[in-house]
Amino acid sequence: MLKVFRKYALVLLPAFLLLGAVNLHAQNKAEELITKQSLRNTIAGLTDPKLKGRESGKEETKYGLRVITDSFIDNGVSIQGQSYLYGFWYLKGFEKVLGINAIGIIPADPDVSNPKTIVIGAHYDHLGVLGGRIYPGADNNASGVAALLEVGKALAALATEGKKPKCNICLVAFDAKEQDCLGSKRFLSDGIVPSSDISLMINLDQIGTTLAPPKEAKTGGLLPKNYLLFLGMDSVDESVKKSFVEANSPNEPIILDFTYYGNRKVHDLLYEMGDQTTFRDAGIPAIVLTSGVHKYTNKTTDDTGIINFNALAERCRLIFRAVCKIAGIND
Repeated sequence: MLKVFRKYALVLLPAFLLLGAVNLHAQNKAEELITKQSLRNTIAGLTDPKLKGRESGKEETKYGLRVITDSFIDNGVSIQGQSYLYGFWYLKGFEKVLGINAIGIIPADPDVSNPKTIVIGAHYDHLGVLGGRIYPGADNNASGVAALLEVGKALAALATEGKKPKCNICLVAFDAKEQDCLGSKRFLSDGIVPSSDISLMINLDQIGTTLAPPKEAKTGGLLPKNYLLFLGMDSVDESVKKSFVEANSPNEPIILDFTYYGNRKVHDLLYEMGDQTTFRDAGIPAIVLTSGVHKYTNKTTDDTGIINFNALAERCRLIFRAVCKIAGIND
């Protein structure tokens, strides 16, 4: 019997190794779809002067939705419901305005019964025009939307190859973050995805520069090493942190800061300022990924010139690899 087992083991082991190699090859191919040029195109589209700073409810802001939905369509991201767009009315002062979230989905493997959902979000609205000057919002938060679309593109490519997640992955570009996070609040209150079905929310907010490095990333007068800051990690399962650590490249690792420069008060203050709080308040584990606040934040000078596209592309690839682990895509 032992000889027979050894005989079959010798036949099966290479097959398992080959399957692992095939899965890794598919993931590497999908990861290669994340490019600096694509990130640049998205951020350029969202900061085009014709959008006038993407103020929620303004007619010009709707041009930005075309950038988002075109990416979903071109890259095979599925529709959640009847449309990629979900509109909602709200009051801005005494004016009734239309907010619009853009929503796509990477469906779970159909063999998984009652799958949970991971929400990956980024707000696309910004400050608009103040005092006659346009606030482009390249880092805040065209960079987060660009990262959302690139990660979605790679996940959709994997799904097309048959490497489907064990949970639904919902991609949401939120409107009205600057209006008390109304876009994310309506997403949950209107049951686009029931709160009880969401196991994790990952928010991408201001993720495109290397202007505020933690001390581990500082290199004197040279450009800082690549880094990524995480807020809210104590609200999620330890396996989420482990997934990001294990997804980091061993050759050129991104410095991962889970403490926000070691300053708990600032960490807690900033954590309360984004769409992640909507999910946290609903009892859903939620984290924020960012490259930090800097001197251009919420200024007219927050334009494409401050974006480090090399760093942003590597961050997107790290997020993609980590989400693959969290969603069990190659299990």
